[in-house]
Amino acid sequence: MGTALAKGASVSSLLLFGTITSLISKTAYELESTGEGGQKKFFHKPWAMTSLMFMGMTFCLPLAYYLESIEKKRRALTQEEVPLLSTEVPKRNSELKECLMLAIPTFFDLLATILMNIGLLYVTASVYQMMRGAEMLFAALFSVVFLGRTLNRFHLLGILCCMTGVSLVGTSSYLSGEGSATQVITPEQNLLGIGLIVLSQAIQAAQLTFEDFFMADLNVPPMKIVGFEGLFGVIGTLGIMAPIAYFLPGEEGEGIHEDIKDTAVMISNSRALQLILGLDMFALLAYNMAGMMVTGSLGAVFRTVLETTRTLFVWLVSLGLFYLPLGVGQLGESWTKYSWMQAAGFAVLVCGTLVYNKGDEEVVRKEAAEALAVQAAQEPYAADDEAGYLPPGLATPPGASEQTMPLLMPGQPAAASVTEPIGISSSFKVRL
Repeated sequence: MGTALAKGASVSSLLLFGTITSLISKTAYELESTGEGGQKKFFHKPWAMTSLMFMGMTFCLPLAYYLESIEKKRRALTQEEVPLLSTEVPKRNSELKECLMLAIPTFFDLLATILMNIGLLYVTASVYQMMRGAEMLFAALFSVVFLGRTLNRFHLLGILCCMTGVSLVGTSSYLSGEGSATQVITPEQNLLGIGLIVLSQAIQAAQLTFEDFFMADLNVPPMKIVGFEGLFGVIGTLGIMAPIAYFLPGEEGEGIHEDIKDTAVMISNSRALQLILGLDMFALLAYNMAGMMVTGSLGAVFRTVLETTRTLFVWLVSLGLFYLPLGVGQLGESWTKYSWMQAAGFAVLVCGTLVYNKGDEEVVRKEAAEALAVQAAQEPYAADDEAGYLPPGLATPPGASEQTMPLLMPGQPAAASVTEPIGISSSFKVRL
């Protein structure tokens, strides 16, 4: 009963806080506040929103160490103390080194996030969320080109559906001309926003490919990974990118140039902004925790389905914000005559995601079948060994035990075998 309640709570939290994090950035853009020069304007601050996202991720770090200390105390109470082995110290140093390696994928994440936040200025929250489905296209392409993987028929069909769905969603956004509830968005700006979001998904797919190739065996808890990426992201945005954005050319509020002093003044002058941005950081922490619980207890495929459901919730809530009088100005997005095209594109995207996941399941099933076939092929040799006979080249040498002998493939000479243990490296990485 308790386990079922915990699973239900994690699923509900993922949907709730995932929807909040997707909506808050666009909602913040639609709020007004007084800036440094005494002028009232909208909070068009994509660089600030990127910094706040990484701050929210950073909160996972102290929580991860707190949970780790609780686990150590629990083990100390339930188990006898074991002397510290000499091999345990390098492991701790190795974990620190692996955490420092996270600075590289954080750079990809930072670049992709700022592009997405700039693109969000010119499209609605629902279009923004749906266009992120383009990541699957680039991830599949990079896995073939750089990792040498092959795609089965389910993968190809899923990619085709994804391309169709993204095209329908992007076309509906361009034809409707809607990108903001508080200002007029030109067709050129709408196309720019769509293009930046698609480009950001290519960068995030490159991040996935890098992590898959160089960091597949990373021995760091998921919550620490999120926390360290957040820490490096805060350092990168506030220490490096914010000064650069201050000196970049352009008008304030267009996404390129951004005055960090003006940002601080606008936040200090608006209670609504303070509430929204504080809620954003809390929601990011809760969302990451719920995501790890869902992935651990219900599986990554189930989480993928939930993420798709979250996109639907984002759209429904955006429609509600537009038509419900909340007393804080016009928020959300309206229903247009092209929304049916967006709905069709979303449905095709969902089908593409499910079909592509079916392709991943086929790959896992095929690998498991091949492993069983190899095991079955080795069983006759095991029977001969119990009877005291092995074919020439497969007998255990004098002085060697069966446990120290390498695993041999049928027909493989003993000299060609390897003595290192066989490891299984998973190419699947759950993104938080």
